[in-house]
Amino acid sequence: MGVLATALANLAAVVVSGVTSYTLDETPDGLTRAQLPALVILPELGGDWPGLEPNTFSAGDGRLTVQVAHVLLLAPVTEGLGLRSALPALAEAIDAYAGAMAADPTLDGALPVALRCRVRAGMVRFSGVDYHGATFLHTWTLQVG
Repeated sequence: MGVLATALANLAAVVVSGVTSYTLDETPDGLTRAQLPALVILPELGGDWPGLEPNTFSAGDGRLTVQVAHVLLLAPVTEGLGLRSALPALAEAIDAYAGAMAADPTLDGALPVALRCRVRAGMVRFSGVDYHGATFLHTWTLQVG
């Protein structure tokens, strides 16, 4: 398995309390209520963040920088009392995710440099459904030489 594939597998294997995490090849086409909250890696997220897209390669030192979108899907927007009812659970899930990433910032050694991560909370569209959720925007540096 290559360095990028290993890092992606290790990302999916990070345990976030109360959340089901899916690998790229296990991600369902749609999610049932029983499968939520869920974490999915979205390689084609679009928008102003490229999802899983190589953006810098330095041949001199064999390093590749990639950006990865890891998306937390909490609950469909159409359920509950709206954002007001989702925010406490969303904040808790974001805290749990941040704690898990802080405990393993190199994804079990797959990254030679600790990952950097930004978060955007709000509505996330997945498989035609709008969810309350968060997008964790990772920047990774991989050693490929």
